Amino acid sequence: MNFVFVCPESEELRCSVERRCVAPARVINRTGRYSADLISWHDFAVNTTEVNDLLENSDYIIIHRGLWPELLPRIQHWKARDKTIIADFVDAYQLMNEDELADVHDMEINGGPQAGKAADNQTALLTQLKWTLQSTHGATTPSQRLCDDWNAYTRTLVLPDFLDLERLSLIAPQSHKGITLGWRGTVRRLQSMKQSGVLMALEALCQMRPNARIIFSVDHPEAVGALNLPTGQVELVDWNSSGGWYRLLSQIDIGLIPYVTDLEQRNSCSAILEYMALKIPWIASQGAAVYDLQSYGWIVENTAEGWLKAVVETVDYLADYQAEASGAPYLYALSRSLEENIQTIVDTYVRLGSLYSTRPLGAPPLNNSSRLLLTSQWENEL
Repeated sequence: MNFVFVCPESEELRCSVERRCVAPARVINRTGRYSADLISWHDFAVNTTEVNDLLENSDYIIIHRGLWPELLPRIQHWKARDKTIIADFVDAYQLMNEDELADVHDMEINGGPQAGKAADNQTALLTQLKWTLQSTHGATTPSQRLCDDWNAYTRTLVLPDFLDLERLSLIAPQSHKGITLGWRGTVRRLQSMKQSGVLMALEALCQMRPNARIIFSVDHPEAVGALNLPTGQVELVDWNSSGGWYRLLSQIDIGLIPYVTDLEQRNSCSAILEYMALKIPWIASQGAAVYDLQSYGWIVENTAEGWLKAVVETVDYLADYQAEASGAPYLYALSRSLEENIQTIVDTYVRLGSLYSTRPLGAPPLNNSSRLLLTSQWENEL
């Protein structure tokens, strides 16, 4: 079977593309039983000659994000040629307002044929997205709640984020002064934290424990604004900086995963799994998003008191919590690796396509030659 992943080109989505497309494609190719290729959203939308030849030889086309009407003609074109079209997304679009959706639309079709042109202002963006989803054979998301939200529009299956242990194994702890707490997210998520007790707890932590330091990895550090935290104990880092989030993981002693809004409760737990694979203790908000992992970390209510108790105790007894993180949490993370679960990924795609395709399951493609067409940012990934 041949799989083709269609990937947005925005630098801001690089981590998402690596997690949901690049790393799975690399492991799929290593099986020797299947093949996987990566193409850009723009090339799929305009149907270049090279892409057309590659897609002709495909069985499954997985479109990661960018699920907007600009792609409808291409989706219909390839469906008519018996290709299984699968949507893959990670965000709760239905909980975003129109301005947020407009920002996501512009980001996901970055470099696309409609960039710079006026959008269809007559139809709500959420409605347009639903049109596109309904035209696919099905969808995958990393969250069960997100899956339940969208089953009314297309058959949706949960496809968890699995760990790229090969990349994580390259991260070695760096010596540093004090104790570093780390958080990664968008500016919008950081703003929502101001409405909960999380930042208030961190402010109190900095006053009570001068050896505590906090790293915020965000998409636009210049837009964060005042956090009311001591400047000497806080660092704002652009997640697109050299080395990105993986460079920062080597400096983090405690991971912070607050889920404040309903949108965040539909996020995947990839950040938690990364902490576990690196034997880093973590603290997260209670809720459905972390239900399956609650025995491996500290789960708290989103109150200043709850978060303050958790961060102070973890800072004070860090060695004990690190020893605990080296046990069951670490072993569980290893079981969630891409290598261990690649057949689950393939089987999920096959399940979505099996109800619709007229080609018998397991039948070879018409042409077994498979070429790799990548934009420069992925050239060395497969």
